[in-house]
Amino acid sequence: HVPSDAEWKELEKNLGMSQAEADDTGWRGTDEGGKLKEVGTTHWLSPNTGATNESGFSALPGGYRYDDGGHGGMWHYAFFWSSNESTSNDAWSRFLIYNNSQVSRLSSNKQNGFSIRCVKD
Repeated sequence: HVPSDAEWKELEKNLGMSQAEADDTGWRGTDEGGKLKEVGTTHWLSPNTGATNESGFSALPGGYRYDDGGHGGMWHYAFFWSSNESTSNDAWSRFLIYNNSQVSRLSSNKQNGFSIRCVKD
């Protein structure tokens, strides 16, 4: 299934984020994003800050497609959906970037094209 916002927060807390940080928006934590990112620069743009893949998640920078059809970010960004709406038009998502080891929690337009990482039932 597509992970809920609460499941994303649980993962982030298991990687070292506090509850208060997990509940916040924007860039949060310290190195939790690095623990999610694939190590090296085969797929991520250099410097791939803090990437250790300690979690085994192996996040890859799939980029994005915005609701207006614009797209990009391959090698730079990894966006992942959660299954929870934040408003009627938006849903909670997570954002990783090549030059930061934190995780961003965003309310994003549901018409955007982001990656999905499923949780095995």
